[in-house]
Amino acid sequence: ASDWQIAQPKKATSNEPKLRLPGNGVIVAEGDTTKVDIFDLEYGAEVEGVRAFRLEALPDPKLPEGGPGMAWYEGPKGDFCLEDLHIWWDGQPVKLIKAAQTHAKGGYEAAKAIDTEGQTGWSTGLTGQRSVAVFYPEKPLPAASAWSIKMSFGRHYPATLGNLRWSISRQASEPSPRDMPHEAEQALLRHPNNQAEGREALLREFCKVAPELAEARKEIEALRVKLPKPTSTLAMRQRQTDNLRQTRVRHRGEYLSPKEAVQPGIPAFLPPLPNGAEVDRLAFARWLVNRDNPLTARVTVNRQWAALMGQGIVRTVDDFGLQGELPSHPEMLDWLAGWFMDNGWSQKQLHKLIALSSTYRQSSNPREDLSSIDPENRLYAKGPRHRLDAEMIRDGMFQAAGLLSKKMGGPGVYPPQPPSITTEGTYGPLTWTASTGEDRYRRSLYTFAKRTAPFAQALIFDAPSGEACVAKRDRSNSPLQALLLLNDPAFLEAARGLAESTLKQQGDDPSRISFAFARILSRPPEAEELKDLVEFVNRQEQRFRAQPNQAKALMGIDPKETTAFGINILARKAAFTALGRMLFNLDETVVKR
Repeated sequence: ASDWQIAQPKKATSNEPKLRLPGNGVIVAEGDTTKVDIFDLEYGAEVEGVRAFRLEALPDPKLPEGGPGMAWYEGPKGDFCLEDLHIWWDGQPVKLIKAAQTHAKGGYEAAKAIDTEGQTGWSTGLTGQRSVAVFYPEKPLPAASAWSIKMSFGRHYPATLGNLRWSISRQASEPSPRDMPHEAEQALLRHPNNQAEGREALLREFCKVAPELAEARKEIEALRVKLPKPTSTLAMRQRQTDNLRQTRVRHRGEYLSPKEAVQPGIPAFLPPLPNGAEVDRLAFARWLVNRDNPLTARVTVNRQWAALMGQGIVRTVDDFGLQGELPSHPEMLDWLAGWFMDNGWSQKQLHKLIALSSTYRQSSNPREDLSSIDPENRLYAKGPRHRLDAEMIRDGMFQAAGLLSKKMGGPGVYPPQPPSITTEGTYGPLTWTASTGEDRYRRSLYTFAKRTAPFAQALIFDAPSGEACVAKRDRSNSPLQALLLLNDPAFLEAARGLAESTLKQQGDDPSRISFAFARILSRPPEAEELKDLVEFVNRQEQRFRAQPNQAKALMGIDPKETTAFGINILARKAAFTALGRMLFNLDETVVKR
């Protein structure tokens, strides 16, 4: 063991991160980082004889992957890299001649932090555990009234150390870095009768290295590897008031041309924050939902109304300003906004209120008497009539087929789509391995989204790419949509699934066809419709009996493969699959009316 004395910093500053001194010599970095962060640490007087400096990179659960670094999004999470280290002793530079460390990643040894080369430094590649580096001056140092350290961090990405501590040693023999907590190492230097203070730390270290416990450690580690990894997510947390991010006006919008700083506040044309309120995120959140704020509830109920009715009471759902349209029914908008607030801002209750209203439940059939008076149905004399959104179309078809997964949460999934879309990306090839099993039929909410290569199926039905926030989607009608509904692998699988569940129903073909019809359109077929559908199924069944390879192709079976059932069953399954394809492609299926 080596004798180390923890150095207590007097002051710690940096170019960007906020440095905090919680005590016991620890320095914690918080806030933003840059690709080159510089820490300036100041210490008090020291007596002569210092022969080594020890840097501890300490883990911290608040850091990415437990630290000790602050790297987050470009490099490995929790990584750090000490590029340059300089120490001044009574204002004079200290010549550091060598270094040693407990861990180093590749060629990133501690000695690289004191060389004269750029783009090198000390990095461990470890996360969630302590690492140590020791730096040795050319000769023992004399007494000093003050000393300081300058540390420079960075790589081609921000790689700042988030939790650290410096110690000094006057030990005559060269102190070495030890993979052991400071408390345990210092306890080893004391007489066995005087080790009570560090006994717990010593016991933990003994259990880590004792040869007789090697098998037990292996068993424990094997069990630890099997532990399920908890799901983690990002949570918004307000910064401390002494470490707020500074926001500046960018000259002509150029990011690298910051001008005057701006302060947080509320737009002047809206009601102000209460007198004396601290201008922070919490005050802003309370202001947003305050009953005196005329916008939040109105905008929210207008968007929900538009989602159900096809257009908002204010048709420009993303613009309530001077360039937006006036509400068609201002009193109703205000009443809904007040009702929404009175009912706990519950969107579920709001949806129920609108869906059960007589306005929503009206027929959407065209009326000659309204064609000239209200062609766009701004007065809501008819029920809503508009094409469904992409996600609703896909999920509705899987639900009708009995395939839709009700599983909640978890990572994104990869429904099948054409290879050409998923092999070329803006920043190189993309990897899109189609999901299998239940994940293939997850709700569209869970489809993996990549802005540079949007999900093609949704894009064809006017879903936004995600590159910008879109409050109101465009609605187009194109032949490509009909081709997609007929030939997309997902909709073919839905048609096969519907055929399977339909053929399991008891009764004759007309009753089975009525079942499939109701599953998709939520109404029974009329007599003429049922007659036409029965004839269609019979014709398709005859065709597939005569052309079994076409039946196999429709069912996704290799033409050379021998099926476990005969041609009659194959033709029947293919006929009902064709029925599903036709029903899925109806205007009534994809249009809300």
